[in-house]
Amino acid sequence: MLICLSFATVASAQQKDLKDPRYKKYAGRYGSSSGVVLFDDGTYLLYGYATVVFGTYRFENDQLFFSADHQDEFEVFAHRNTTLTEGARINFVGFERGGRTFVQLGSDSIRPVFNSDANCFDAPFVYMNAGKMQRFTMGVVPPDFSKVNAAAETSWAYANKAGYNDFIFVHHATRREDEDFVAVVLTTEKGEVMKLSSFGGEQGYLKQKEDMNNREMLDMKSEYDRDKGLANGIIYANQHYKIFPAPEASRYTYDVRKNLYTSRDAEENASRYMQDQYNDPSHLRQYQKLAPQAKSKFKPDATRPGQSLFFTVCGEGADRSYHYDGFIEYKIPHQEIPALQPAEPQKLQE
Repeated sequence: MLICLSFATVASAQQKDLKDPRYKKYAGRYGSSSGVVLFDDGTYLLYGYATVVFGTYRFENDQLFFSADHQDEFEVFAHRNTTLTEGARINFVGFERGGRTFVQLGSDSIRPVFNSDANCFDAPFVYMNAGKMQRFTMGVVPPDFSKVNAAAETSWAYANKAGYNDFIFVHHATRREDEDFVAVVLTTEKGEVMKLSSFGGEQGYLKQKEDMNNREMLDMKSEYDRDKGLANGIIYANQHYKIFPAPEASRYTYDVRKNLYTSRDAEENASRYMQDQYNDPSHLRQYQKLAPQAKSKFKPDATRPGQSLFFTVCGEGADRSYHYDGFIEYKIPHQEIPALQPAEPQKLQE
């Protein structure tokens, strides 16, 4: 029978003491294809199919208390795009996950981002807004399992005082894996087993012996630590919104008039990315994170949502589904297509 673990003292628990020898004693990987990795610095990694969640944990008596690194419900990154003479261009990231999402652009009515029965998502989802966007608001109805569902500030309003016209809107979906949970470590005949209040079932996760798989986990931890230290509210993306590391001065030149970073070997490598334009790092734009002007609880029942920005379905009606039209079609003989070696992407904080 699965051990019953209490959340009663999560909020009032004391700060973790990294001098506690249990941080080193219990550090390691619990589970195989899914499970938890404990690091001796008080951080953890919850992993599984399509799941990577970092956070912190602490000991209190015989229990371990876990708290995920919570991201903002929404993030907005903005750029002044000199190629856009009117209107605004918006890339929507993550709005298909974690509840029903809505948006209000300028003086337009509140609209769902996707249709109610949307499926077959094929990013990027780029929307062209005809008018100026001096302000905009995003909202979400969180999934039922969310503990903060009743009182969450799920409507975020922004003011575009600087006149940006190229945006990346990001929605960080609320997931079960982001909820706080509790665990205990038990000694069994097979070894140490971690039993969690939310995952792992009755058997829990068995602590693994050191193997090569841990190297992958450590690499992910190093990347996580690096990203936390370098986060500065700025990202770089190409015209199709693929994210890349910050352009190095030795490899890129900056054009003030175009507000654009161009690779010094862009012309030389132009043919390399004709058939893989999404991964083309030749021209990069800098996007600055914007702070919300106000936050409040989203009340969709008090509004009359209009038609969704994007429509996408599988099967019947698929011919009307949204498809990104930003790629240029080049007719190149197959034997002339060069081999591609795309640059490593930078992860968007999600």
